[in-house]
Amino acid sequence: MLKSNRKICNKSVAFDIFATEYDFAATLQSQNDFFIENLSDSKGAALDIGCGSGILAFELAKYYDNVVAVDVSAKMLEIASQKRSAPNIEYIQMDASQLAIDRQFDLIVSAATFHHIPNLPATLSVIKNLLNRQGKVVFLDNVSEVETPATLGYIIGAVRDFMPDCSKYGFRNASRLLKFRLSPSWLQHLASDRYLSEGRFKKIYGRCFPGCYFVKLDCFMGVIWENL
Repeated sequence: MLKSNRKICNKSVAFDIFATEYDFAATLQSQNDFFIENLSDSKGAALDIGCGSGILAFELAKYYDNVVAVDVSAKMLEIASQKRSAPNIEYIQMDASQLAIDRQFDLIVSAATFHHIPNLPATLSVIKNLLNRQGKVVFLDNVSEVETPATLGYIIGAVRDFMPDCSKYGFRNASRLLKFRLSPSWLQHLASDRYLSEGRFKKIYGRCFPGCYFVKLDCFMGVIWENL
């Protein structure tokens, strides 16, 4: 794992605080179908940007010879290394907005990460240069017509989803999930998010990846583009 500079450490702390409970929630609600249904034809190397606790990276390792998974959070990567290590996965602590990788990939994925990046067009341009010919990018990120939704809306949503979650995951898991969603650290994190509207999302990604196509999935927008 690469050494972290001070800027990375500062960003890492914000995610480290809730890393264990985030991993619990993400594992419980894991849905990698969008990515697995859109794999590249060549299965040499894959890059997961903002890998969190390694759930998607671990799945990609079943299909690709090598997977590089980067995240800003040291704690997230510690969980990933403990729970989802594999001989063909390399976990690296790295800020997604400061990618420094000297190799190219057949597939580059990212899930719910890019809304944290201040200069998204510049980062997307760097990512594009990391893609092999015939390679594919598959991204998924939040979209909202309100840049930062009100915290009260998240609280109401968490309470509303409790009973359905009990049916899906059982009372104990649903209770733990509710506690996490209502935790001050998670709500504070959500209050710092800045989402793109659907229109701005399509404009920014479409400009960097001409001919890409978009898939709306609830409050997320997916982007798929092949480097033909």
